[in-house]
Amino acid sequence: MIYFFPHSYLRDRQLDTIRRWPKGDILNPDIVDGRKGKQVSAGYANAGKLGMSWKQKIPLLNIKLRPRNLPQGAVVYVWGALIASGKFIVDLDNPWSLVGYNLRAMPFYRWLIKRVLLSNRCREIRCMSKACRESLGVLFGAKVYGKAKVHYPHMPQAVASVERTSGEICRFLFIGTQFEIKGGEAMLKAFKHIYERRGSCYLDVITHLPEEYNTLIESCKGVTIHDARFSRSDIHARFMKNADVLILPTYVESFGMVALEALSHGLALIATDVYALREMTQDSVNGDLIPPPISIWDGVMPSATYYDLSNIKHRIRVTDTSEFELRLEQAIEHFVVDPAWRLHARQASIRLMEERFLC
Repeated sequence: MIYFFPHSYLRDRQLDTIRRWPKGDILNPDIVDGRKGKQVSAGYANAGKLGMSWKQKIPLLNIKLRPRNLPQGAVVYVWGALIASGKFIVDLDNPWSLVGYNLRAMPFYRWLIKRVLLSNRCREIRCMSKACRESLGVLFGAKVYGKAKVHYPHMPQAVASVERTSGEICRFLFIGTQFEIKGGEAMLKAFKHIYERRGSCYLDVITHLPEEYNTLIESCKGVTIHDARFSRSDIHARFMKNADVLILPTYVESFGMVALEALSHGLALIATDVYALREMTQDSVNGDLIPPPISIWDGVMPSATYYDLSNIKHRIRVTDTSEFELRLEQAIEHFVVDPAWRLHARQASIRLMEERFLC
């Protein structure tokens, strides 16, 4: 029997795990009743610096006590942590969750984490992506890598086929509550040039837009800003259903759930090559995978930027993104002027979804 650890903060993809698990095998199915995935607030998204919890400042091991009065054979399912006693399954977006995303804590606890992960108490290591599993291998060695398995988030196929695109007008979509760290400014500048040169395209932006970008928005024709207040189902029905291409030029990502949702709706993707996004974006096949000008990752390991994550907005502002904007501009323009490429990429997204994420 499985007992899902009652985390107070669970995202949609984590709740999907609970919803998908056979109800007869769950000791606490009420954990998901009437619950929606947590989203980043406007205040947090638009703060000058990324807030860091005390757990990210003090080098601590992310370990939870086994809930009391569980049956002896019950297995505790936990996200991003270890269980102090008894059997457990751990689900990871990246291994640094095991130290509360305090990167400097990992050297202190690496030996202990490895020992626990390889113990018989740890029944399964579930990685959200191949990138996560590769990170585990680098950190903890071949045995942990061999024990870990990739379990992509569950996402049903929303669109079974795409026989035609939206015609002469190409519809783009950006979804990201944290506008700056998701590459929003570079995207708007790139889109502005294409709209002025080509027209025939629209961009819906769902975000918490910082006030300092209002002037840029006012100069961008063809762009509609929507406050990030929609439910997941609303986004699917109102936006993804009517879009052709998702733009995800992010600098900070471990997986990118919105990219998987885009695949399920048969959207092409323009994304940065950040951690797991290459698993959903195949360059020149279902879209464009573009190197970012700044990233929290260096391959599958943290970059210097990740070690200074609270100041990433400042780093972005002082980084030259002109070449990146040009690459985005070229990718956007290709979709605008070539409907055949647009259709090919959308059909490739459906095939990728079927072959990699539904198997």
